[in-house]
Amino acid sequence: MSDPVKIDAVRTYLRMYFPHHEITDKSRGANGHDFKMVRSGSFYLATFKRSFLDDHAPDEIPALLQQWQVERAIKTSATSGVIVGNGGPCVAWPDAPPS
Repeated sequence: MSDPVKIDAVRTYLRMYFPHHEITDKSRGANGHDFKMVRSGSFYLATFKRSFLDDHAPDEIPALLQQWQVERAIKTSATSGVIVGNGGPCVAWPDAPPS
């Protein structure tokens, strides 16, 4: 499980850029932590990889997210969400439909 203080740092960052959204989150265990921002029936998804959360101090996290413009990546993603790792944000592609 990721450090709750680090999760709070991400949550605080997201609240700043998604002020009128309901923000919920859940652990992905060893894979990281998911956040969902919902407003008026629309939503954004972001997954923060465990390695990102483990490798950075709580006070470093907001500055990195701001430097990488994670809020912009989340808001402009045309897919199911964004994954944030040590290299910054990347688009999360939706699961392929069953064949």
